[in-house]
Amino acid sequence: MSVESPALRWAETRFVQSVADVRRFPASALPNLAVAGHSNVGKSSLLNALFGRKGLVKTSKSPGCTRLLNLFDVDGQLLVVDLPGYGFARAAKREQATWARLIESYLQGGQAPDLVLVLLDIRHGPKDSDLQLIDWLNVRGIRWLPVATKADKLSGNARAKRLKEMTGAMGGLLAPLPTSSHDGRGIEQLRSAIVGELFPAPGA
Repeated sequence: MSVESPALRWAETRFVQSVADVRRFPASALPNLAVAGHSNVGKSSLLNALFGRKGLVKTSKSPGCTRLLNLFDVDGQLLVVDLPGYGFARAAKREQATWARLIESYLQGGQAPDLVLVLLDIRHGPKDSDLQLIDWLNVRGIRWLPVATKADKLSGNARAKRLKEMTGAMGGLLAPLPTSSHDGRGIEQLRSAIVGELFPAPGA
């Protein structure tokens, strides 16, 4: 889904609800933006930076805190779906399986996302589970955008080298956008990229 010329200013974001069963996903005509990544990738911090709202998305030093689909409305124009983090080894296998089913049910259901942000820790690059997710999205024709988190953790040369390596590991077509919730780098570029993908200008 795409909508032309939105009044998307990232000025007002509100929490809508948490969903444990996709059958309870609220009916919405808004474009869906899903945010996926490993449980320790810094997803909650990045979302707070993207929304410009400290503390709106709960953060924790312990990974694996997002266990439901958490929905946020941005300016009444965009529905952001915060997915449970995957790859949290300290969670029980049964619990991990429950999260995986929830994510998969959403991604292939009636409210499937129009775009998925795939978050990747720039210090480690894409892991096998990240590449599996990307392959899964490609097979189903779901658009995705790679986002490198914690870009402030590497120096300029090391950051550029790692971004090149990450691009190659993901097939060489999409370069990750480097971001940091700590110093704000890349946040405005990420906002612009989302708008460009979901709200193309007339005639684009």
